[in-house]
Amino acid sequence: MQETSVLSTFAATLFALLNPLGMLPVFIGYTAGTSIGVQRWLVLFVSMTVLGLMLLFLLTGTAILDFFGITLDSFRMAGGILLLLIGIHIVTGDPGKAAQDLVIEAKTSDLSEAKSVYRQIVVPFAMPLLVGPGVIANLILYASQARAIQSDTLSLETVEKLLIDFSEKFSMGPAFGRRDRPKTGWKPYPHSY
Repeated sequence: MQETSVLSTFAATLFALLNPLGMLPVFIGYTAGTSIGVQRWLVLFVSMTVLGLMLLFLLTGTAILDFFGITLDSFRMAGGILLLLIGIHIVTGDPGKAAQDLVIEAKTSDLSEAKSVYRQIVVPFAMPLLVGPGVIANLILYASQARAIQSDTLSLETVEKLLIDFSEKFSMGPAFGRRDRPKTGWKPYPHSY
């Protein structure tokens, strides 16, 4: 009973902290001048980056912080300041301008265009906007809680499966999978066609 309570709390807090619906306007702002095919590739790239970062911090977060001698509270403070500075930059500047200029320069295939835009937006968007200090602290806390319970149903493998399922369902939401199908034949949701 305690395991399902911990897992449901973990899933709810992870959804609230990642806030994929709230990040959708930011994503659209970064990719406003790109085609639907490029946006789909970017969703895939960013989702895999977010999943990789979450798994990294889930499995090694405590060890990384201990190695550098950083407490969880000081990590939260520094991350909050970093998010404040990025937020100020987004409000005062044009977040999609660099990506749009890059797209205008290199009109090639959707995949290569997506790779070039991804290089421009991965640092502010994937980390720290999606995987920020709150998500990292949440992953570290729940990983240590999972180790403390030492149960068969709540193991790190279960939490990893939950993260992968969560990433598939929410990070690559239906907003990008049901509109104009790309001409390349690539189907992000083959079961929905």
